[in-house]
Amino acid sequence: MSSAQEEGFKLLTEGKIQEFNSWRMMAKNLRVKLDFSDRDFSGKDISGAFLNGVVADRANFVNVNLTRANLVQATLNGTDFQGANLSETLLLYAEMKEARLTNTNLIKTNLMWANLQDADLTGSKMLQTIFVEANLQNAKVGGVDKAGAYIKYAKLEGTSWFEQITKQHK
Repeated sequence: MSSAQEEGFKLLTEGKIQEFNSWRMMAKNLRVKLDFSDRDFSGKDISGAFLNGVVADRANFVNVNLTRANLVQATLNGTDFQGANLSETLLLYAEMKEARLTNTNLIKTNLMWANLQDADLTGSKMLQTIFVEANLQNAKVGGVDKAGAYIKYAKLEGTSWFEQITKQHK
């Protein structure tokens, strides 16, 4: 990992979010492609962080507070968000294949155009959660009340939500 990435990682894990966001907006750091794959953020409070475009495949975000974070166009395949707080987080266009989102707070989270194929959302809390044109194929949604989600043009094949919709239309 480059020294710039290490600096960014250190600011985040020390909870210095305002400093991280200022560091991220500096001209020399705007072009740095942050790659936090396989890194451990468990239990940290990184709410409000500008993490748009970050790559964090297989990272550990267990019990992390990511409230109001910007993860637009982030790559988060296989990442573990179990018990995390993603309320009001922006995850537009995020790649989240096989992500583990069990018992995650997704209240007012925006997942428009996100790819959640084979993700596990079992037991997640949803209220005003947005899944417009999201790909949820084969995602596990057990124990999740889809009434709390705004689902429009989403791909739901292979989910229990798809089965519910299919039964309603018979």
